Amino acid sequence: MSIDAELRKVEAGYAIEYLLEHPEAGLCCEDRRCWITPNANETDRQALLLDAAEAERLKDDPRLRLVSGIAHAGRSPWVVRRMT
Repeated sequence: MSIDAELRKVEAGYAIEYLLEHPEAGLCCEDRRCWITPNANETDRQALLLDAAEAERLKDDPRLRLVSGIAHAGRSPWVVRRMT
């Protein structure tokens, strides 16, 4: 996974705004690490970081849904519901 040292940690509120403005983006979690990826189909890339508590808050947002079968084993990507 590529990690950019300049990535910033954000709160769930900012992350949902980013996801709504970038419908191709997604929340990706692996173990206790969570990040926003600019493209949910490419979960290695990172745009923003979240700590585990903020990621849980984000996953509770009804506008997101879990997507299976598009990420590496052990990763769970979440996307805005309007994506197909």
